[in-house]
Amino acid sequence: MKTMKALLGTLVLTVIVSPWRAYGYSSFQARIPNGDRVRDPCDGVAIWQGVGHQGMGGGGPRNPFGLDFYNNGMVWNSTICQMDSDGDGTSNGAELGDPNCEWTPGSNPTDEQTGHPGLCEPWSDPKCLEKNSFHKCQTAELECDAISKPDVLDFAVRFPKTKVPSEETTYMCMNFAFPADQDYHVIADRGLIDNNFVMHHIVTYACSPEVELDDLVNPLNTPYVCGMAGEERCQEIISLWSVGIPGFCHNENAGFKIGPNGYKYASMQMHWNNPLGKENYTDSSGMTLFYTPVLRPYNLGNLLIGENLFQIPPGETRYVVDSECSSICSAQFMNDTINVISGMNHMHYMGRQMTTYLTPAGGDMQAIMHDEQYSYDNPMVYTFQTPLQVRPGDVLKTRCSFTSSHKVVTTTSGEATSQEMCYAFLFYYPKESFQSQQCVTTMGLPRCLLDHPTELIDGCQMPSFINNQTMFLQIFTELSARCEAFTCRKECKTYIKDLRQHECMQGRVGDYVDRLLDIYVGVDQMVLYHSCDVEIEREAAEPCTCTTQAPGPCVEYTGTAAYHQMSLYLLLVTMAAIYSK
Repeated sequence: MKTMKALLGTLVLTVIVSPWRAYGYSSFQARIPNGDRVRDPCDGVAIWQGVGHQGMGGGGPRNPFGLDFYNNGMVWNSTICQMDSDGDGTSNGAELGDPNCEWTPGSNPTDEQTGHPGLCEPWSDPKCLEKNSFHKCQTAELECDAISKPDVLDFAVRFPKTKVPSEETTYMCMNFAFPADQDYHVIADRGLIDNNFVMHHIVTYACSPEVELDDLVNPLNTPYVCGMAGEERCQEIISLWSVGIPGFCHNENAGFKIGPNGYKYASMQMHWNNPLGKENYTDSSGMTLFYTPVLRPYNLGNLLIGENLFQIPPGETRYVVDSECSSICSAQFMNDTINVISGMNHMHYMGRQMTTYLTPAGGDMQAIMHDEQYSYDNPMVYTFQTPLQVRPGDVLKTRCSFTSSHKVVTTTSGEATSQEMCYAFLFYYPKESFQSQQCVTTMGLPRCLLDHPTELIDGCQMPSFINNQTMFLQIFTELSARCEAFTCRKECKTYIKDLRQHECMQGRVGDYVDRLLDIYVGVDQMVLYHSCDVEIEREAAEPCTCTTQAPGPCVEYTGTAAYHQMSLYLLLVTMAAIYSK
């Protein structure tokens, strides 16, 4: 009888409480911007129904945002909007799509939600692990039936226990040798992670098959600081691990060949991220490679596409970076069709949305990898059961969307997690059909054309122009004779304007040349080269407006004259302000 009563009591509570809970969640969702769109930061997909609670479904203890919202009278206003409840450096408003704190219930938020106001993000950041102790993110296990076959062997490569530097970003590498008794195919890989607090990513770069032990700069099985470059002749990616990726299981038709007739050596690169600068971290992470002597029909290759060099200004709710492996470049690199079997998009923590497109020659553009809600901590690995065919002349494009609304300084592309990337990785076969490991752009310019000895880009033959040392020596000799630092002389402006008529000094190509000069030329010379930028831009935008009908001669002030005129103007304004008091 007691059991029946308890059951009836449970049923009554279910009937009474459930509607109220459902009503409560939906009503509270409507009280905050994008309240029904906040996602689990672990997978970037599942909706967090009870935004103010520690549990995804709602109910139970409140998370930091829920406590602040409750203490604020459960109303959305500038007070709760400007708070950073989860302590991750981004305000509640910015994370919920109301960065300017203008939203009111019933209206549409100005932006999409970019994060969870009650969970510190990124969740893998050491500063967030303790704050988010109530919610654990789990990386899925590698699913690969092939690795359980009796012919498949495994080969673990790990760093020895190594002290992690206190710097925010460190790249460490270790060279190692593959089994060499016969040829094998590597068919799968899996990360071996020792220290989750610092691990950012691991990449295995195979050395070209012709590389022998004496060709390696660094010894085997000994970690060394390497940066992103590592061994110069070891640049072919055959495995990678990143936060949220369990590993790769490759198509049954292909594998990476190792052994006497394949890769003999490789460099394993680890990126440690230590933003808190802790000095007591060590790490011995690595990777397990699964390989088989039963060779598959084709050899695998890995292709990198994307943009090498870009900047994201602060305060942007959506900033887009595009890159294209053009039809000219794909035709230049490819000698036959390739079959793409898997891939992934890659950005850092400012990345919000990314798409990789394929446009067949004469066909329509199609999205092949689309991350509507990109999550660096849980990147999506795309597997194509029917391989995607890419032919010479086809176009591959990436589009990356970033949010910098919480930033106050410009973010550059680069290695650190505080910087950004816009790349896509594509695994394909047969490897021999694509004669490069990458097809990328730099500042939007196709790398294959920037490096090509005869091809033109916007009318410019870049290698011959950049390598003309005699020409550049003459240019900077003339600049030294005609120009003065921080002052625009007339003869200097005339010379620079003529100089910039060259096809390699105009438009997007000219921007690229400027960047190269900034890097490789002395500061003194660049100050001279840019001494008339303001006057030239002003002249192009607003030519002299005085006419012969005006009293007195028509004088266009430039250089020193313009400087003195502006100084006199500022002096008069200052005096007027003083005497008006």
